[in-house]
Amino acid sequence: MIEIKHKSTGEVLHTVDGDSLRGCRLKCIDLRGADFQNQDLSKSYLSGCSLSEANLRTANLSNTKILNCVAQRTDFTNANLSNADLSDNVLDVSRFVKVNAKGCKFRHAKINGADFSEGNLDGTDFFFSELRSNFTAASLIGANLFGADMCNADFTRADLRKSIMTDCKILGAKFEYAKLQGSIGTNGHPWGFSSKNLPKKQWWKIWSSAAS
Repeated sequence: MIEIKHKSTGEVLHTVDGDSLRGCRLKCIDLRGADFQNQDLSKSYLSGCSLSEANLRTANLSNTKILNCVAQRTDFTNANLSNADLSDNVLDVSRFVKVNAKGCKFRHAKINGADFSEGNLDGTDFFFSELRSNFTAASLIGANLFGADMCNADFTRADLRKSIMTDCKILGAKFEYAKLQGSIGTNGHPWGFSSKNLPKKQWWKIWSSAAS
């Protein structure tokens, strides 16, 4: 039997039969502040759970489905989220620093104030998500950002090559030194250039011209 404990108090929040959390199914359980650090949760299914302030650092969540959950201020630093599905979740102010989320789905998720810096988000699906977050030096090659709200997001030094940004909201977003070759802009046409460290007014003048 596996005991899921609170990261600070040690209180047992839930128990799972078996000797591993791999492939477990958790539904509508209060797991706020739970400690999953280094745990193998691959191929698991979590639905309607509260995971706010949980510790998922370096956890293996590959091919896991976490749906309709609230996970605010949750720590996914260095976690493996490859090919996972985190659609329709509230993930505001969470940490995804250096995460491996290659091929992960975040469709319709609310992810404002989060930190994805230096993360691997290649091929990630952010379709119509709220993404007012930090993506500094993150890799988003081939990412689907269609319809995402990226206002005030920071993509400084991010790699957005071959990404799709059609119908995105980008007011106030930063793209200094971002790689944009082969990406599709907000108007559905290719950007086809890399940004430079331009003054903000000049950058948006060029961006507006490219979008027209």
